[in-house]
Amino acid sequence: MTQRTLKPVIEYQCAKELKASKFWTASTYFMQDKNKAELEQNVCSCVGEHALKDIPASTLLKATLDEEVKSKLTQQAIANSLKGCMTEFLK
Repeated sequence: MTQRTLKPVIEYQCAKELKASKFWTASTYFMQDKNKAELEQNVCSCVGEHALKDIPASTLLKATLDEEVKSKLTQQAIANSLKGCMTEFLK
């Protein structure tokens, strides 16, 4: 249940980080907006699915109660899974 609560937060933050990424900008430069949005959705959905897999339940619970813990956990989770998900969809 905790993972379901944090998944939308992670997906939202993922989209923000993608848009700020030079790698993302270069990789999607020639894509149509519709295709870019679809790819962003796929990548961030992948990140949301995989980001919290190795996070202990106690940390997940703390993240639902403490905004600072949630912010740190979100950043860590995105960093750990973003590269793999981008590579998967940009083949």
